[in-house]
Amino acid sequence: MKKLVIVTYVLRALGFVLVLLMLFGHSIVLNMFPGLEGHSINPIFYTGVACYAVGAIIHFFIKKQEREERRRREIAEASERAFGKKSEDSDK
Repeated sequence: MKKLVIVTYVLRALGFVLVLLMLFGHSIVLNMFPGLEGHSINPIFYTGVACYAVGAIIHFFIKKQEREERRRREIAEASERAFGKKSEDSDK
């Protein structure tokens, strides 16, 4: 699961860089890709937005799942502390 979290951060960073590049580095993109001269560069911007959105959505669901698991563990630990451990009940 940790690898997937790292991938989400990479996707979000890539999307952020692509969006910033299109907003402030228009001339850099045209220098790197001279064939784009006269064409719309919006696909690069939209790709950046899509990368960021995909990374953010995946990250949201991963964190939601981790919070649910942590909540279940905390409830189980609290019930064990309140009612005693299962092994102690079988000894009595």
